[in-house]
Amino acid sequence: MKKMIKSLNLIILIGCIVSCSSDDKTVDIILDQVTSGGVLRTIDIDNNMIYNNLTTQFEEDANYILTIEEQDKEGGELLKEVDIFVSFIDNTRVDTNGDNKIDENDVNLTTEEALFKTLTPSDFQPGERGVPISIITFTAEELIAFTEVAEGSIQGKDDFKLRFALELTDGRTFSVDDANGNVSGGSYFSSPYTYRTTIGCTITETLAGTYDYEVISLTSAPGGLSNCSETTFPTGQVTWSETDDRGKYKTTDISFGQFNNCYTETFERIDFSDGSVVWDCTKLIADGEIVAEQDNGDEKEFTYVYTITEISEANITLDFSNSEGDRGTVVLTRPDNKIWPELFEAQED
Repeated sequence: MKKMIKSLNLIILIGCIVSCSSDDKTVDIILDQVTSGGVLRTIDIDNNMIYNNLTTQFEEDANYILTIEEQDKEGGELLKEVDIFVSFIDNTRVDTNGDNKIDENDVNLTTEEALFKTLTPSDFQPGERGVPISIITFTAEELIAFTEVAEGSIQGKDDFKLRFALELTDGRTFSVDDANGNVSGGSYFSSPYTYRTTIGCTITETLAGTYDYEVISLTSAPGGLSNCSETTFPTGQVTWSETDDRGKYKTTDISFGQFNNCYTETFERIDFSDGSVVWDCTKLIADGEIVAEQDNGDEKEFTYVYTITEISEANITLDFSNSEGDRGTVVLTRPDNKIWPELFEAQED
């Protein structure tokens, strides 16, 4: 119990000091003022876990590269070993009963974690700060072999979970349950001890660009605030632009003109800035919302959902709806009549 209290006190002390400064000297102050302890700091993550839904295989050289730094009072001398545990996390499941739904009756490929490998001091090298740094590469091939998950059953959005456990020479071990938020996700330490290798999907071209759109049907929500025109449907252009997140694009209008068509007289201020479109392994997903302010100052948020119903060369047809209950159908045309990527497909209801 006393050892546990000391560990908790160390973590709280780390969190308090880190929250006050982002200077690299923070760690020196911490480690000089405590009697013992250690953390694993995340230096860099390079996620190249890309899966091809057409071939049902990972892309060649798919891997996850993690750079970590071990810090303790003795500048790394307390490091004994680091155990790495691995499990597969099924975030999509396999539709085994043919109902086109993912539910508890379908096969869940998630595996129990097991010891994958153990790092010793020889797997670390002195870093710029003089403390041990290790670069660990996890290949898709070895993670599949270790977890024994059938590669053909994997889908984008699944992932492998990596959990690290740091053992010091005095026998104490630190892992995810021993770190508070300031240590696991703080601006300096970023020491979560667990990592999720989110699996992305092959796409050979960007979806950024300006698209022509034509809304071909539009229905107001029953009893709602909207008043959609029954004769004039929106047409125009919408621009998708790159973000820092792979497969996610900012959109200039998540509603394809529907909002201005149906709510012009209801709200005095409309904010489209939080709207995004996500390419999610054969699906387009609306992400974010429209924030509208009424004349009394009240704000209302509208989130949107997209469903692909048809794809024909440069044209794609989407059914869309919002959280208020308005519904519509839009045809998007790619610039220069480019065809949509082969991985795109109509979504099942």
